Amino acid sequence: MLPFVGLSQNDIYSKYDIYRNPLRIFLNKLSITLTTGYGSTTYKHEFSGVYFYQDEISQFIFNNDMEPGIGFTGFTNWLNNPQTGVQTRSDRVLLLNTDSVNVGFKGTADGIPINLMIHYQYQNFRVGIGYSHEFQFLRSLESTSLRDQIRAYQPNFKKTKFTRFYGMLGYKFHSFWYWDFVAELNVGKINAGPQFNRSAISKGLYYNVGISFENNRSEYVRLIIRPSLDIKSYKVNLPDGASVKHSHPAFFLHVGLSINIPEIPRSPMKSDHTQLKHVYTNPKTGKKIEVRGQSIWKRQNPKVGENHKKLNQHLPSRKNRIKPKKRK
Repeated sequence: MLPFVGLSQNDIYSKYDIYRNPLRIFLNKLSITLTTGYGSTTYKHEFSGVYFYQDEISQFIFNNDMEPGIGFTGFTNWLNNPQTGVQTRSDRVLLLNTDSVNVGFKGTADGIPINLMIHYQYQNFRVGIGYSHEFQFLRSLESTSLRDQIRAYQPNFKKTKFTRFYGMLGYKFHSFWYWDFVAELNVGKINAGPQFNRSAISKGLYYNVGISFENNRSEYVRLIIRPSLDIKSYKVNLPDGASVKHSHPAFFLHVGLSINIPEIPRSPMKSDHTQLKHVYTNPKTGKKIEVRGQSIWKRQNPKVGENHKKLNQHLPSRKNRIKPKKRK
């Protein structure tokens, strides 16, 4: 053991010429986080500037700049990919001017997100980038008004996917025992799957706000629980000049692991299981390096009982070897 008492950490390394790889020290500040979980997205839109047409089979919308004649052109699939349909008015139809009567639809979709993020930490601040892939399963959308007359809207797809590229800003605002609490803001672009006609859709940035609850299993491994809220919308442009704005906020609950690269290597001695970080001297070169005797899943400078919560004599391996002698 080197006489480290009374010296700062930097003084120790310089005084005793202990080598530390500067690249590993930098990479140790990078954390790689992989999570999955559950998401619930709410699709909601209200019409304005269009006529809403419904007969026994179809539901159309079209620009209300002109009064509809006997035959007219309307558009279906206004949620994701407008398609043209021609209809002739009959007696058993519903035709509403949405500037006079409120007409809209609302429904939910279940999602399974997979998220990968890399962030750099300086003191309590974090900055990073990430990629997310979400599999989404959509239900029908119920009418928000006149439910006795307007039936549910059935999208022309049952499942789709979304990808996100984003930047992250975070701040660790509280720590308690082995828990850290981090406020995070993600801002980026979201891309829809092939079920959405991108040429007919206008969209901006999306925002995600959440709190990451991090349980530190060791200095290098953390269990992540992160509830968050997505704030986003898009606009579908119809060929006749009208448009429909859709909001689709989402709630997510992510669970996963975050790992960062150790700043010191594992001891080259296979028999070295020292629980504290310690100094190893290379027998060939004489160079001193700081090493660890534990895997990244265990605490490197543990308190009593943290890495081994059971006494040695109670471990299964010890029980098999140590058998009490029977008295005669």
